Amino acid sequence: MPVFTAQLWRGNADVYAAILEHPFLTGLTDGTLKMETFREYIVQDALYLGRFARAVSLVGAKAPDDDSALTLISASKDALSVERASLHDFLLAEWGISPADISNYSMSPINRAYTDFLIATAYEKPFLTGLSAILPCFWVYLEVGKELVKRGSTVETYRRWIETYSSPGYEEAVRKIIALAEKASETASVAELDDSRLVFRLSAIYEYLFWDSISRGERWPLPLRS
Repeated sequence: MPVFTAQLWRGNADVYAAILEHPFLTGLTDGTLKMETFREYIVQDALYLGRFARAVSLVGAKAPDDDSALTLISASKDALSVERASLHDFLLAEWGISPADISNYSMSPINRAYTDFLIATAYEKPFLTGLSAILPCFWVYLEVGKELVKRGSTVETYRRWIETYSSPGYEEAVRKIIALAEKASETASVAELDDSRLVFRLSAIYEYLFWDSISRGERWPLPLRS
């Protein structure tokens, strides 16, 4: 019976509720989200995935045993592959944006801050804490997808986005990562468990801020290059 991971999710019910109520997500189901806003989100998410994959690799390198390392790397690869193949590649091609074009975009302030946080945590902290930092990206999207698929969408592009994160393949991959965190928690110290709860919440809030920053059209106040 999961204990630690159940506590993680219950302890962040307020963050998840705020995410579901955010205009970005409600706009996906009622069709009020502007397509140019969604397009910017997909571009930023494509930029995010590259750095997120590095954080996952750092966490995997700290796994306590080979089986745990293989489980994390394999499950993460499966989840990321589902996302990229069925969503980003399709939408970016539909919009005429090539992989080379993506490098010409700048990460938003929140995107940069979030991925810097993930990479630093994965590098500096023990395995469970690093795993707890990357876990919300997988778990929040799974739960959001399962909730939004119930609501449906009048926009085909948005419906495809929703269905990606509610698919059986994506859920199976995410459940393996959750189980790995539960297993690691059984031998973690009290201090590590407390730290892991904190970074999980920070990442969950960053997930909210990611959508929120896109909705607000957040930009850097000054040029990044002189």
